[in-house]
Amino acid sequence: MALPLEVLADLQLAVDGEDIDIRGTGDRIVVDLPSLRAGRRLLASGPFASGQRAQTTGRVHEALHISGLTVEVRLRGDPVARLGADAQPGAVGRFLNLDGVELQPVRPLRAALRRRPVLAAVVIGGLLVGLGWWFFRRREP
Repeated sequence: MALPLEVLADLQLAVDGEDIDIRGTGDRIVVDLPSLRAGRRLLASGPFASGQRAQTTGRVHEALHISGLTVEVRLRGDPVARLGADAQPGAVGRFLNLDGVELQPVRPLRAALRRRPVLAAVVIGGLLVGLGWWFFRRREP
């Protein structure tokens, strides 16, 4: 049973000169990151910095779920992750061992690839080579 908890906030946090907007709108807390670097720095300085990241993620998800809150992480306005009451974890979260985290990497990844087309070609080429190597290796007796 969810506890009746509301978060009303409009905060701005500076990490290495980059402003991170945090808004609470009742049962949803939205963290809008200006860059992946700011997100990594934020995670490295908080409770997720310990070596027990998967356990910490599970505990945070459970606490948010019990209290009826959802944290949504956005990258330049595009949702990338959600945990708590409204999270619907999928295969990507399970693959990365992130208990209870719903990951939505497609839109930010697509935007990053549009900004750097050469890097996109290198990454896609590397993935194709890796998949081909894996496929042909599996077929050998």
